This record gives sequence, structure tokens and C-alpha cells, in this order.
Amino acid sequence: AAANLLQPWVAEPQVTQTLIGELANTNPLVRQMIVQTLGPLVDAGQDDVIAALRRMLDDPFRNVRVTAARQLVATLDTNSPAGRDYLNFLAQVADQPMGQLQIADFELRRGDTAHSLVHFEKAVQWDPYSPDIRHELAVVLSQLGRTQSALEQMEEAVKLAPNDAELHYDLALALNDAGESNRVISELEQAVKLNPQFAKAWYNLGLARNGQGDESGAIEALVRAESADPTDPRIPYARATILARQGNLVAARAAAQGALELNPKFTAAAELLQQLGDQ
Repeated sequence: AAANLLQPWVAEPQVTQTLIGELANTNPLVRQMIVQTLGPLVDAGQDDVIAALRRMLDDPFRNVRVTAARQLVATLDTNSPAGRDYLNFLAQVADQPMGQLQIADFELRRGDTAHSLVHFEKAVQWDPYSPDIRHELAVVLSQLGRTQSALEQMEEAVKLAPNDAELHYDLALALNDAGESNRVISELEQAVKLNPQFAKAWYNLGLARNGQGDESGAIEALVRAESADPTDPRIPYARATILARQGNLVAARAAAQGALELNPKFTAAAELLQQLGDQ
């Protein structure tokens, strides 16, 4: 079955430190964009990023403070100046669908799921033709274990934006979660057709084809995934496992070694390489 790749983004340490350093930029628009860029690393639990963004809560420019507050909303002190700024911002945008979406995100990350869903559903009601809003609702429903409802929202999102490769990819994940594996491959194939450089979709397509017993098709997809993203060690590792099962040990060793070169701490690749070396 297709693997769920919706994992927190973890940047290379050097890139992260460069971005943190740019938070001292004299241009407030630059600082705001960097805060936004670093935001996903908060969910990944990167302490240096969290500490840096907390400092931005005291930035002299309101938009920077509000953007930082949004990234840190799970632990934000709403009685602090930045916290009040953010609550005022939410109040100002509450009459808009995207404002309801941001309120929903606030409630969700503060642990109030019931109120969060009310605002997500209101955003969809106010703008039923927005694929992005339906996509956001689908992600939350999936996180809450409501897989069928999540699937319904993703299907509607794809109908609204049939040429969006990301939506087809996420629909494939929703189908997989709902146990409708017969449609997963076709949605992934549509995603890579729309975006031939979509590495995650190629990777998942390789896993899905392998799960259906199509080893040659799986390897073909994984090769395309490696071409699109040569930095992800999971891709050559997946290819190595299939090659080893096929008895192509030379190619399997090379692929496993490639995975280890990309990530020397990749335990599974090291173990596979050791097993192949004994054969």
C-alpha cells in the first residue's frame, strides 16, 4: 500500500541556521517571510527554531509578530502583546472564509477540536468552490480518524481543481487510509502525469505498485522519484529492497549504499547492506 509521506519538514541544519540568521534582516517583509518559512519546523520540534520564533514575538512590526504568533499558536500566551495582536487579527478576518480557516487552525492547535471543526465547516459553507479549504478540512478530518469524511472532502477538492497534482496525490493518500487501494495507483499516476517532477508521488507510486506485485513498474517509478529528488535516502532504499527480492544483488547493494551515502545513520539501509554482503 502507499505510504503516508505527510511528515514534518526537517531542513538541513546549515539551511536552518542561515534562515535563523536572516531573522535579523532590517527589512520587516523579509523577516515575516522567513518566520513563515520556518513555521513547519515548529511542528517538527526543532528547539532552535522555536526559540528564534519566540524572539520574533517582540518584533517592532505587527505583521512579523502576528506571523510568529501563528507559527507558535499551540503554546502562545494570548495575554501577551503578540497574543493579543493575533487574537485581534483573527477577529478582523472572521467574516471571510480564509479567516474562518485560520480560526479553525487556532482552535485545533490549542486542542479544541469541536470548535475547530465548526469553523472549518463554516469556511467550506462560505466558499464551497475553494479546493484549498476543502483540502484543509480533509487533512483535519484525517487526523481525527474520520477517514471517510476526509475522503469525501478530497474528492470534492479534486473535482474543483482536476489539474492540481498535489490534490491528486493527497486524494491517493486519503483513498489508502480509507482502504480503497484499487484507486490509489490511478490517482498517483494522474499526479505524476500532471507533474513529472513530483518525487513524493513517484515514490508512493513505486510502493503502491510493489504492493500490487508489479515489481518492474515499482522500480521504474522509484527511478523517476530518485531523478526528481536525489537527496531522499528512502527512495534508493526502497529500490534496494525490491532488487534484493528479485535476486539482483549487485544492483541492490549499490542502491543500499547510495541510501547510506545520503544518510549514514539510515539503520535499515545499513542492515540491508550487511545482509546482502553475507549472501
